[in-house]
Amino acid sequence: MTELSFDVSNKTSINLGEPTAPHEMTAILNLGCVDTQEWWLPNADDLFAAVDAGKLSLHLKFWNKIKEPLRNGNTANGYIDYQHPQAALAYIKAVFQAQADLRELPNDAVPAYLAKTYAVKPYADADKVAASVAKEVSANCVTSIPTLILDDKRYFDDQLVSLKTLI
Repeated sequence: MTELSFDVSNKTSINLGEPTAPHEMTAILNLGCVDTQEWWLPNADDLFAAVDAGKLSLHLKFWNKIKEPLRNGNTANGYIDYQHPQAALAYIKAVFQAQADLRELPNDAVPAYLAKTYAVKPYADADKVAASVAKEVSANCVTSIPTLILDDKRYFDDQLVSLKTLI
């Protein structure tokens, strides 16, 4: 397997935990992806407990995958404020909790919904972030969301398991 390489700078990732933690995870997600939500919701508490306990350095990356059911998620990804990671994390958690509402909207209604529901605005560098993440995803042969890279091992599709199983 080739070595995986992602830019985990604060310009394109929400970074949580200590860089010296014994485990490192890069999670490739989409706010409108049902599969991402199905992994996120039952694992989020364990994920953040591992970060808080110093066991995990976590990098959240949001991919605007070109797929019709993900259009609203792609739009919502553009509202993640990478300069304010704690506010961004609160937004991310809230969107995953109420993802069905996001998914049901016509795409042109998503910006107003996000602004009203979450008091967010489009991230100024959203297009740059999206282009950078798309390039990284391609270079690392990521084809599915969610994809988790834990300590350079990739998990996706049927390989996704609970975080407790992984660390």
